[in-house]
Amino acid sequence: MSMMCGSKLGLSVGVLAGALVMATVGFATAGEKKGSEWELKTTMEMPGMPFAMPPTVIRQCLEDKAVPYQGKKDEKCEVKSQSVSGNTVTWDVVCDSKDGKMEMTGESSYTGDTMETKMKMKSKHGDMSMHMTGKKLGACK
Repeated sequence: MSMMCGSKLGLSVGVLAGALVMATVGFATAGEKKGSEWELKTTMEMPGMPFAMPPTVIRQCLEDKAVPYQGKKDEKCEVKSQSVSGNTVTWDVVCDSKDGKMEMTGESSYTGDTMETKMKMKSKHGDMSMHMTGKKLGACK
């Protein structure tokens, strides 16, 4: 593996964490109570990677609110656009951090107790696509 691939792998793991946070912030659907536990399966693709990253499955309690990723403490994020149409939320977010600028566009659709998110991210380190499916398990414990 070349140094370039190694640095992309390290970056992809770090960006994966950010992507998961962004995609799992949660978007409200009519009648939901505040806070639900979700099981989320995520797959990611990064052009130029010599192998596919394995899917990840996590369980997470999410606040029910229609706000995309707002950034970590060391990031400054701005929601450039956000719209809701029926059970679908789309967004464009730009974040500045010590690692540089990252642009994210995404779409999340909700049907009953399931969701699907597709997101694309661009940064100085390269492009990445993410696909997430989720199933609501019930109220947060």
